[in-house]
Amino acid sequence: MTDEIIRPQQTPAPGQHAMGALSGFLAATGVALMALSMLGAAAAATVWAASRLMGLPNSFMYGLMVIAAVPVIWATIWSAGRAWHVERLLEDGRDIDPPVFRLFYYWGLRKPAAN
Repeated sequence: MTDEIIRPQQTPAPGQHAMGALSGFLAATGVALMALSMLGAAAAATVWAASRLMGLPNSFMYGLMVIAAVPVIWATIWSAGRAWHVERLLEDGRDIDPPVFRLFYYWGLRKPAAN
């Protein structure tokens, strides 16, 4: 087997794709909901299991769940922005760029680059 990437001779024109703003929005929404549900369930299960193993009271467990919600919400916001950005790139017929792991980078709130 070769490790060569097979690319088409020509990139299809953006108008030839069966994509649009609605499908890009639906894809980004699906990614955000999946990130929220999967990461939220994992965080809640981890906090619950750890608090039960250590014998912590329920009030302390709920406080830990609030703290665990912070990275879940961060990942959800970032995933939604990245998915929307990638959908727009694909719709324009461009290649996908490497991810930038800043919270609002893909939401148009970018800080100017320092020279």
